[in-house]
Amino acid sequence: MKKAIVLLIALTCLAACRDNTPQYTLNGNYGTGNDTLYIFGLDYRHSKIDTLPTNDKGYFEYTIETDTVIPLTIVLPNGTMLPMYAEPHTKATLTTDEQGYRIDGGYTQSIYDSIANILSNVQERSQLNDTIDAFIKRHPLCEVNIHLLQKYFIEIPDAQNAPIKKRIEELGGTLQDNDYLALIKTKVNTKNSNVRRRAFPTYDYTTKDSTRINRSRYMGKYLLVTFWASWDTASVAHLKKLRTLEQKSDTAYFGMLNIAFDHDTATWSRTIAADSIAGDNVYEIKGWECELAKELTIGRLPFSILVNPFQRIEEYDVATDKLEARLDSLVDKHKKNDKKKTNRRKV
Repeated sequence: MKKAIVLLIALTCLAACRDNTPQYTLNGNYGTGNDTLYIFGLDYRHSKIDTLPTNDKGYFEYTIETDTVIPLTIVLPNGTMLPMYAEPHTKATLTTDEQGYRIDGGYTQSIYDSIANILSNVQERSQLNDTIDAFIKRHPLCEVNIHLLQKYFIEIPDAQNAPIKKRIEELGGTLQDNDYLALIKTKVNTKNSNVRRRAFPTYDYTTKDSTRINRSRYMGKYLLVTFWASWDTASVAHLKKLRTLEQKSDTAYFGMLNIAFDHDTATWSRTIAADSIAGDNVYEIKGWECELAKELTIGRLPFSILVNPFQRIEEYDVATDKLEARLDSLVDKHKKNDKKKTNRRKV
């Protein structure tokens, strides 16, 4: 009897402890219903991707237990990525206005909004650098600094080691322990190494069967993006070689997106059908003048880029002869990590 009473008291205390665990909650509305949003983190504090479905009216709610600030990114179905700061004892809301979507709620989120608004009105690069440097000096321990480093110094086409290293050194002690920054520090401190893992830019296409194609579609998967053209014989040969990748790979963990620089859509369609081009196929009417080509400095066709499950560039200008073995290793590791997380959630 005494053991039963002790067990009951222990269970009651455990339940009470769980009830008192600090939480962060985000809710809001997106679209007209039955969409999926994604949330992921940058480091060990949230090293997974969460799926966040909306109900038939577009409403969603997300809750995470935390006793500290966790920097996250939310990916909307239209491909938009927003920085999101999960703070304990905080309720936040995804809202929208004429300027787009934003998150309201939380002290760190308000700091991010403040500096983001200032930087959106800065045109000159030197002024932008000065503004960010002043922010880092005022807030050396703020998690927003990681986003600023990411967006304005790391994930840009001409990323340079020295400016990144200089600003990381200005950050406070707790941020220095961040494992994402530890990876970046290793890169910038290594001779002849450079930061490559920038975010893949935003895009929005529609396939022939009206399927929406954007970053949200491939969250949680490795993605091989290939720029090509039906009029380029090397491009067609390249995509024929890649056909076996889709046949051998688990589509739950790997996808292929082929972006054609074609003006003649009829020829493009015939080439895809005749040569059984695998993957999602879309065409870019602006060709070389499109934003993706400019941001990624695409200078020739064909050109392939491997994107990781967090929509960051894993490998730029992929060598196809080594791709299959490398992809097998990456996907296998991703599968094992995914299964570990699933098993932990079941416990």
